[in-house]
Amino acid sequence: MSITSFEPNMSVASLTIAELEAFVKKIIQQSDRSQESSIIPSHIILDAPFDETAVPFWEITAALAAEVPDEIWATVPEDASEQVDRYLYHQ
Repeated sequence: MSITSFEPNMSVASLTIAELEAFVKKIIQQSDRSQESSIIPSHIILDAPFDETAVPFWEITAALAAEVPDEIWATVPEDASEQVDRYLYHQ
């Protein structure tokens, strides 16, 4: 049996060791190619000059948060930062 793609209802238990190794290797290679195309090369980041005039991230966040009405903030659970997965993904 040659594995060319993942079949959701197919059990890996039906694969031979060689087929499983080939499948895992293929998935890793696909993942590596995907990451290579989405990652900014480090030399671009390292060559970028530091902009001392740029507004810090926390100031941007604070300014945006200040625009949210108090009535909306009142609906945010007190433990939202600790339970973010629960509230976002219902976990």
